[in-house]
Amino acid sequence: MFSRLNRRLKKINLKHIFLLLIFSAILYLARPQVIYFCAGLGLVIIGEIIRIWATGHLEKNKSLTTSGPYEFVKNPMYVGTFLIMLGFAAMAINCSNAYYLSALLGIQILGFLFYYVPYKRRIEGARLLEKFGPTYADYDKNVPDYIPRRLRPYQGPGSDKRWSKAVFAENNESQVALSVILGVLILTARFWI
Repeated sequence: MFSRLNRRLKKINLKHIFLLLIFSAILYLARPQVIYFCAGLGLVIIGEIIRIWATGHLEKNKSLTTSGPYEFVKNPMYVGTFLIMLGFAAMAINCSNAYYLSALLGIQILGFLFYYVPYKRRIEGARLLEKFGPTYADYDKNVPDYIPRRLRPYQGPGSDKRWSKAVFAENNESQVALSVILGVLILTARFWI
Protein backbone atom coordinates (compact mmCIF):
# COMPACT_ATOMS: atom_id res chain seq x y z
CA MET A 1 0.00 0.00 0.00
CA PHE A 2 2.76 2.45 0.94
CA SER A 3 4.80 1.68 -2.18
CA ARG A 4 1.75 2.49 -4.32
CA LEU A 5 1.23 5.78 -2.48
CA ASN A 6 4.93 6.53 -2.77
CA ARG A 7 4.82 5.99 -6.56
CA ARG A 8 1.86 8.35 -6.86
CA LEU A 9 3.54 11.03 -4.76
CA LYS A 10 6.63 10.83 -6.98
CA LYS A 11 4.42 11.59 -10.00
CA ILE A 12 3.31 14.91 -8.47
CA ASN A 13 5.10 17.77 -10.20
CA LEU A 14 4.78 21.52 -10.67
CA LYS A 15 2.02 21.02 -13.25
CA HIS A 16 -0.11 19.15 -10.70
CA ILE A 17 0.53 21.74 -8.00
CA PHE A 18 -0.31 24.57 -10.44
CA LEU A 19 -3.57 22.87 -11.48
CA LEU A 20 -4.49 22.21 -7.84
CA LEU A 21 -3.92 25.87 -6.95
CA ILE A 22 -5.97 27.09 -9.93
CA PHE A 23 -8.79 24.65 -9.17
CA SER A 24 -8.74 25.64 -5.48
CA ALA A 25 -9.01 29.30 -6.48
CA ILE A 26 -11.94 28.50 -8.77
CA LEU A 27 -13.69 26.65 -5.94
CA TYR A 28 -13.03 29.50 -3.52
CA LEU A 29 -14.36 32.11 -5.94
CA ALA A 30 -17.29 29.98 -7.14
CA ARG A 31 -20.72 31.58 -6.97
CA PRO A 32 -22.63 29.35 -9.39
CA GLN A 33 -25.67 30.47 -11.31
CA VAL A 34 -27.92 27.80 -12.80
CA ILE A 35 -27.51 28.76 -16.47
CA TYR A 36 -23.70 28.89 -16.36
CA PHE A 37 -23.53 25.85 -14.11
CA CYS A 38 -25.56 23.75 -16.57
CA ALA A 39 -23.54 24.92 -19.58
CA GLY A 40 -20.29 24.22 -17.75
CA LEU A 41 -21.51 20.82 -16.59
CA GLY A 42 -22.21 19.94 -20.21
CA LEU A 43 -18.60 20.82 -21.14
CA VAL A 44 -17.26 18.81 -18.18
CA ILE A 45 -19.31 15.76 -19.18
CA ILE A 46 -18.23 15.99 -22.84
CA GLY A 47 -14.60 16.44 -21.77
CA GLU A 48 -14.68 13.41 -19.48
CA ILE A 49 -16.42 11.28 -22.13
CA ILE A 50 -13.62 12.16 -24.55
CA ARG A 51 -11.01 11.24 -21.93
CA ILE A 52 -12.74 7.92 -21.14
CA TRP A 53 -13.01 7.15 -24.86
CA ALA A 54 -9.33 7.99 -25.37
CA THR A 55 -8.01 6.04 -22.37
CA GLY A 56 -9.85 2.93 -23.51
CA HIS A 57 -7.73 3.01 -26.68
CA LEU A 58 -4.37 4.29 -25.39
CA GLU A 59 -1.82 1.51 -24.94
CA LYS A 60 1.14 3.56 -23.74
CA ASN A 61 4.54 2.46 -25.01
CA LYS A 62 3.07 -0.71 -26.56
CA SER A 63 1.75 0.49 -29.91
CA LEU A 64 0.98 3.69 -31.76
CA THR A 65 -2.62 4.48 -30.87
CA THR A 66 -4.58 5.49 -33.98
CA SER A 67 -8.04 4.21 -33.05
CA GLY A 68 -11.05 5.81 -31.39
CA PRO A 69 -10.65 9.57 -30.91
CA TYR A 70 -7.00 9.26 -32.02
CA GLU A 71 -8.37 8.82 -35.56
CA PHE A 72 -9.45 12.47 -35.46
CA VAL A 73 -6.86 14.23 -33.25
CA LYS A 74 -3.46 13.24 -31.87
CA ASN A 75 -4.21 14.54 -28.38
CA PRO A 76 -7.81 13.76 -27.39
CA MET A 77 -6.83 13.53 -23.71
CA TYR A 78 -5.75 17.18 -23.83
CA VAL A 79 -8.93 18.14 -25.68
CA GLY A 80 -10.97 16.46 -22.93
CA THR A 81 -8.93 18.13 -20.19
CA PHE A 82 -9.32 21.53 -21.86
CA LEU A 83 -13.12 21.10 -22.05
CA ILE A 84 -13.22 20.04 -18.39
CA MET A 85 -11.16 23.09 -17.44
CA LEU A 86 -13.51 25.41 -19.37
CA GLY A 87 -16.52 23.64 -17.92
CA PHE A 88 -15.43 24.07 -14.31
CA ALA A 89 -14.74 27.76 -14.87
CA ALA A 90 -18.20 28.19 -16.45
CA MET A 91 -19.86 26.26 -13.62
CA ALA A 92 -18.33 28.62 -11.05
CA ILE A 93 -18.96 31.93 -12.79
CA ASN A 94 -21.46 34.72 -12.18
CA CYS A 95 -21.47 38.48 -12.63
CA SER A 96 -19.64 39.22 -9.36
CA ASN A 97 -16.67 36.93 -9.97
CA ALA A 98 -16.44 36.89 -13.77
CA TYR A 99 -13.34 39.10 -13.84
CA TYR A 100 -11.37 36.88 -11.45
CA LEU A 101 -12.43 33.60 -13.01
CA SER A 102 -11.74 34.94 -16.50
CA ALA A 103 -8.24 35.91 -15.35
CA LEU A 104 -7.67 32.43 -13.86
CA LEU A 105 -8.98 30.78 -17.00
CA GLY A 106 -6.77 33.03 -19.12
CA ILE A 107 -3.72 32.01 -17.05
CA GLN A 108 -4.64 28.35 -17.52
CA ILE A 109 -5.13 28.72 -21.26
CA LEU A 110 -1.90 30.68 -21.73
CA GLY A 111 0.05 28.16 -19.66
CA PHE A 112 -1.50 25.30 -21.59
CA LEU A 113 -0.97 26.80 -25.05
CA PHE A 114 2.43 28.43 -24.64
CA TYR A 115 4.20 26.14 -22.18
CA TYR A 116 2.63 22.72 -21.91
CA VAL A 117 1.62 22.10 -25.55
CA PRO A 118 4.99 22.98 -27.12
CA TYR A 119 6.87 21.08 -24.43
CA LYS A 120 4.77 17.91 -24.82
CA ARG A 121 4.79 18.20 -28.61
CA ARG A 122 8.57 18.35 -28.70
CA ILE A 123 9.21 15.56 -26.18
CA GLU A 124 6.38 13.23 -27.13
CA GLY A 125 6.72 13.76 -30.88
CA ALA A 126 10.44 12.95 -30.82
CA ARG A 127 9.86 9.86 -28.67
CA LEU A 128 7.05 8.55 -30.90
CA LEU A 129 9.04 9.22 -34.07
CA GLU A 130 12.00 7.32 -32.65
CA LYS A 131 9.84 4.41 -31.50
CA PHE A 132 7.44 4.08 -34.46
CA GLY A 133 9.37 5.72 -37.31
CA PRO A 134 7.54 6.23 -40.64
CA THR A 135 4.25 4.97 -39.18
CA TYR A 136 4.22 7.86 -36.71
CA ALA A 137 5.50 10.32 -39.34
CA ASP A 138 2.50 9.48 -41.57
CA TYR A 139 0.10 9.72 -38.62
CA ASP A 140 1.65 13.03 -37.52
CA LYS A 141 1.32 14.45 -41.04
CA ASN A 142 -2.33 13.41 -41.47
CA VAL A 143 -3.91 13.95 -38.04
CA PRO A 144 -4.16 17.39 -36.38
CA ASP A 145 -3.09 17.90 -32.78
CA TYR A 146 -6.33 19.22 -31.22
CA ILE A 147 -9.02 20.31 -33.66
CA PRO A 148 -10.29 17.78 -36.22
CA ARG A 149 -9.89 19.00 -39.79
CA ARG A 150 -12.42 16.59 -41.19
CA LEU A 151 -14.98 14.05 -40.06
CA ARG A 152 -13.35 11.25 -42.02
CA PRO A 153 -11.14 9.30 -39.60
CA TYR A 154 -7.48 8.48 -40.17
CA GLN A 155 -7.08 4.98 -41.55
CA GLY A 156 -3.74 3.54 -40.53
CA PRO A 157 -2.27 0.55 -38.76
CA GLY A 158 -4.27 -0.20 -35.62
CA SER A 159 -7.14 2.17 -36.40
CA ASP A 160 -9.61 -0.73 -36.23
CA LYS A 161 -9.03 -1.41 -32.49
CA ARG A 162 -12.04 -1.27 -30.19
CA TRP A 163 -12.40 0.48 -26.83
CA SER A 164 -11.17 -1.81 -24.05
CA LYS A 165 -12.19 -1.80 -20.41
CA ALA A 166 -8.84 -3.40 -19.49
CA VAL A 167 -6.90 -0.66 -21.30
CA PHE A 168 -9.11 1.97 -19.65
CA ALA A 169 -8.36 0.48 -16.21
CA GLU A 170 -4.64 0.32 -16.97
CA ASN A 171 -4.60 4.06 -17.69
CA ASN A 172 -6.13 4.97 -14.29
CA GLU A 173 -8.74 7.26 -15.83
CA SER A 174 -11.21 6.20 -13.14
CA GLN A 175 -9.19 8.31 -10.67
CA VAL A 176 -9.54 11.36 -12.92
CA ALA A 177 -13.25 10.65 -13.35
CA LEU A 178 -13.69 10.45 -9.57
CA SER A 179 -11.84 13.78 -9.19
CA VAL A 180 -14.14 15.35 -11.79
CA ILE A 181 -17.21 13.99 -9.98
CA LEU A 182 -15.87 15.33 -6.66
CA GLY A 183 -15.30 18.76 -8.26
CA VAL A 184 -18.85 18.79 -9.64
CA LEU A 185 -20.25 17.83 -6.22
CA ILE A 186 -18.24 20.58 -4.51
CA LEU A 187 -19.41 23.18 -7.02
CA THR A 188 -22.98 21.93 -6.61
CA ALA A 189 -22.64 22.40 -2.84
CA ARG A 190 -21.52 26.00 -3.47
CA PHE A 191 -25.16 26.80 -4.35
CA TRP A 192 -25.93 26.49 -0.64
CA ILE A 193 -22.62 27.33 1.04
